[in-house]
Amino acid sequence: MKLLVWLILIVLVILALRKKVKPLTTPVPDEVRGATQEPMSENMVSCAHCHIYLPASEAVHRGADVYCSAAHADLH
Repeated sequence: MKLLVWLILIVLVILALRKKVKPLTTPVPDEVRGATQEPMSENMVSCAHCHIYLPASEAVHRGADVYCSAAHADLH
């Protein structure tokens, strides 16, 4: 009888450990992973006035020139 109790206890401990470890090895679906990630990089451009580099999405475009702010664009 004692052997049966020990055997059941060992099986329950093994099942509990497997249940805890299993979520750590489950892969994250691409839909979930891609939904929260931002682009890894963006093109950088140089201001025609002060030559500082900034992301192209934040630049002020005036003709063929690119500026870091409207104030620098107005200087030219």
